[in-house]
Amino acid sequence: MSPSPQEPQRRLVVIGLRGWLIAAAVFAAAYLIWIVFAGAISAFLLLFTGVLFAAGLMPIVNRLRKRTSFGAAVGIAFGSVIIVIAFASYLLVQPLGTELIRLVEAIPSFVQSLQERLAAAQIFLKNNAMAGQLASTLANAAGGVVAGVGQRLLGGPALVAGMIGNAVLIVLLAVGWMLSADELAQFTLSLLPAAPREDWRKALQEIGTRLTAYVAGIVINGALVGAAMGLSLALLGIPFALLLAVVVAVFQAIPMVGAIISGPIVLVIVLATSGWTKMLVVLAIFAIVQIVDQNVVSPIIFGQRVQLSFLLIIFATIVGGTLLGIGGAFLAVPAAAVLQVIVVRIGAPAIRRAGAIAVTESAE
Repeated sequence: MSPSPQEPQRRLVVIGLRGWLIAAAVFAAAYLIWIVFAGAISAFLLLFTGVLFAAGLMPIVNRLRKRTSFGAAVGIAFGSVIIVIAFASYLLVQPLGTELIRLVEAIPSFVQSLQERLAAAQIFLKNNAMAGQLASTLANAAGGVVAGVGQRLLGGPALVAGMIGNAVLIVLLAVGWMLSADELAQFTLSLLPAAPREDWRKALQEIGTRLTAYVAGIVINGALVGAAMGLSLALLGIPFALLLAVVVAVFQAIPMVGAIISGPIVLVIVLATSGWTKMLVVLAIFAIVQIVDQNVVSPIIFGQRVQLSFLLIIFATIVGGTLLGIGGAFLAVPAAAVLQVIVVRIGAPAIRRAGAIAVTESAE
């Protein structure tokens, strides 16, 4: 009879004080890194916004550099833009504030109006009770969303001070970036080996070109679409036409996705204030404006300099909005453009060169 194999002995692992201290230190370090990273995200968002601001003004600075020094050109460009923004704010802030206050004060009546109009539509369409309940739920949800947005926009002096502070920081970061970008690029390129240095130089140039084209495009595109919608709403006698036009213009900064966000906001307010007929008219106008913009205006404005596919825009916007909120959604598309240039101009050639070297070595 063969001897049975011995069972493996079980060892009792005892974690001593030193082990617990090391584990606590690791968790504390991870938590500290997370706090620093979370706090740095807002700083990086401000920096990237400043970079976009600087990229948008670069064509003006380059034209001014032909007649004056670089520092003077930067000062003139930024000073002129700040004066224009201040003048436009002076003209628009008071009427926008008035419309916003009226909108927030009218939210309870809007909710009731939506419920009544949706209930009337349910009766007209002869739907069942579930459809009526759904209409009431949609009306309450729309009212809740508008109320939440209104409360945030009317958050008091703290909100205004925070917006002004962020605007000042963005301007300072943009000026600093524009003054130091060339030296920073030269220093970074000097650290690279000779082989990939030219690839990085071309990539940086293409990134600058794309960001400049993107900023100019969203400003012009947003202004045109916002003006078209504002004029249409005003001619139809829709209340809050100026406020809704600004909403459309701002969200137009998110290519292809912004209209999906701003459209329901406009349509809900038009339905609550002006009824189904004008809402359907506004829906038709909004659709026509977006179709013309996407197929005629945007290709002319952006041209071939901002080469982003529809899939990349949608994916980048979803990721940016999920991770960083509305600010991430606005900055996701230019960030995706930067990453695309790095992958195409740097990553892909490096992979191809590595593959060619591997094939050559295997052949030998």
